[in-house]
Amino acid sequence: MKSESALIDQQPDRASSQSRSSGKLTLSNIGPWSWFVLDYAIAYVCAALAFWLTPHSIQIQNQTVTGEHVGQMAFCFGFGLCFALIAHIVGFHEPNQKRTTLRLLGLCASISFAAIIVLNIELLLLHYLVVGRLITVFTFVAATIGLFTIRALVVGLADQHVVGFVGSEKFIDQAPGVDTLLIAQGVRTVSLVLDGTETFSLRSWAARNNVNQVVIDPEDPMAPSEADLLGLINNNLNVSTYTSFIEKLYQRIPNDHINAKWVIDCQSDHTVVYNNAVKRALDIIVASIALVLLLPVFVVAVVCVKLDSPGPIVFRQTRVGQFGKLFTMFKIRTMVQHAEEGGAQWATLSDTRITKVGQFLRKSRIDEIPQLINVLMGDMSLVGPRPERPEFTTELESKIPYFVHRVLVKPGITGWAQVNAGYAASEAEASTKLSFDLYYVKNMSFGLDLRVLLRTISSFAAGAR
Repeated sequence: MKSESALIDQQPDRASSQSRSSGKLTLSNIGPWSWFVLDYAIAYVCAALAFWLTPHSIQIQNQTVTGEHVGQMAFCFGFGLCFALIAHIVGFHEPNQKRTTLRLLGLCASISFAAIIVLNIELLLLHYLVVGRLITVFTFVAATIGLFTIRALVVGLADQHVVGFVGSEKFIDQAPGVDTLLIAQGVRTVSLVLDGTETFSLRSWAARNNVNQVVIDPEDPMAPSEADLLGLINNNLNVSTYTSFIEKLYQRIPNDHINAKWVIDCQSDHTVVYNNAVKRALDIIVASIALVLLLPVFVVAVVCVKLDSPGPIVFRQTRVGQFGKLFTMFKIRTMVQHAEEGGAQWATLSDTRITKVGQFLRKSRIDEIPQLINVLMGDMSLVGPRPERPEFTTELESKIPYFVHRVLVKPGITGWAQVNAGYAASEAEASTKLSFDLYYVKNMSFGLDLRVLLRTISSFAAGAR
């Protein structure tokens, strides 16, 4: 990141400053569900175009569907939905996307191919309908190009977005941590170090560097004055705190930049209503259905565990729930009997205490099926921070600031930290996961819960914990 010392300027360059816009388009400015709708529209149009380009497709469209060829409307709708869902599941709609590269093109092609395969299987097995080969090929090519082109266009427009970090040298030193992702999104960064010994015009500095967004830390003793910041806002520049900037970019909260006021502000009326009413109803409905559907899987797992090693099938363990309340969590046993005779220990990826069957159960998360009972009992939710053990919670709360505030909501079977940071097996990893848990605590909603559940599907496929 560039660093520029404070310079003396008497008059701001108004013409240059007013020509900028704080509303430049960046990937992080487009929400995940906006991408979902956009990708659905792209896929629908591409499928319709494939029908239009395919010979004799007009005759097929005008015929009554008799169990042979699928109609245009059904195919376009189905392909659009499969396309958008798969893209969302693999995390393609998250804001931290990369530049237009061959890897991105390959991912676009993979999503298009997977959507076509899933749709064709569904049409054939459930509706006995087939899709023409030319339509399939044209749809695949058009959707891949369309998906890639839109990303390339957005990133190209984002190349003009400049973010400026302003504050003390200590604050500026930590800012380069976001450079890699910003550059990947086509965003340029500059910095201004303030030492309090020189007078300066913040607007002139922003004008010279074509800055569109200024990032500051309100707790920084060298942060610009309120008058300077208001002047920037009135001059069509976006001013953000470091916490909100990182939150939007990384979808997490920097642990070392929050305070008691931040925790208080998290308790919005919308979050309380959703948590106490809507979320609980959805937990009961989904958990009940999941228990019935997963019962055969549970039975097979129970038999395998019993044959693999001696000991109880269902493992009970005390965990910390909402507001610090202790509860008994159920899991299918994945470790040897008496695995913790020497006391509580962090589980590791190559833990010798895990049985052969247990390794598969943990990777596939089948061992967590009994936790659906905890959801119905009200101790857990489908989505939320993973419940920690009391032994680890006491230790982590003493070492990691604000770790205690992750229990402001019910713990979950899966969570925002789970799909973004995986399993925590150390204090450092627990700190990283906390930043994602705090993001969930602040932004808990039906949309975020749905995103987590969809992203969990890809975690299952990858065998991630």
